[in-house]
Amino acid sequence: MAWYIFALVDVAPGGRMGRGLRGPLRARPTAGAYAMVERRDDVPPAELGSLRAHQAVVSRLAGAVPAILPVRFGTLLEDDALDEALSERDEDLADALALVRHRAQFTWRRARPRAPKAASRPSTADADGGAAYLRRAAKAANATPSAFRLLRDQLDAFVVREKFQPAASGMPDTLYQLIEKTAVERYRAVADGLTLTDPALRVSGPWPPFAFAAELL
Repeated sequence: MAWYIFALVDVAPGGRMGRGLRGPLRARPTAGAYAMVERRDDVPPAELGSLRAHQAVVSRLAGAVPAILPVRFGTLLEDDALDEALSERDEDLADALALVRHRAQFTWRRARPRAPKAASRPSTADADGGAAYLRRAAKAANATPSAFRLLRDQLDAFVVREKFQPAASGMPDTLYQLIEKTAVERYRAVADGLTLTDPALRVSGPWPPFAFAAELL
């Protein structure tokens, strides 16, 4: 059977590691890290229950190790494929683990207000007007909402790294922030105050660093 992979970690968790989705968890040594795995001969169905179970395993592991790189749901690899994927990537792996070590993720979401009725597009015959329209559309799509820019002013002292994801596929605008675990309580106190000033803002966490995990597998 192949290995179903939950995460890459910098040290093997101490004590009993519990179960994965179906079988016992194991810490399989890899190049410069450990892959947290269970034996499995198929990919679990991409259903809400399986997704939540996978996330619960990763969250449990995150509390047991200094650094964790969550791996995409459904990653199933044979021994040779796992070793090959990480071969000669020691430096990348070390850098990725260093970024998330002793750190946690908070996730901010805010639904965009309903957009006003779109103005008619310029004529395609007008090349300059068409180019200007596309530039404006791209800028609007990638701009960080003002509400997120304001909360940055209050939380900047805590933030090690952040990532903004524009609304897409039914998901609202999302801002991910990576902070030191030692600052979680202070961060949360400020964050809760910010949600009171803007009821449309929602914050969740602390989470494992899902948004900051380099895709090494």
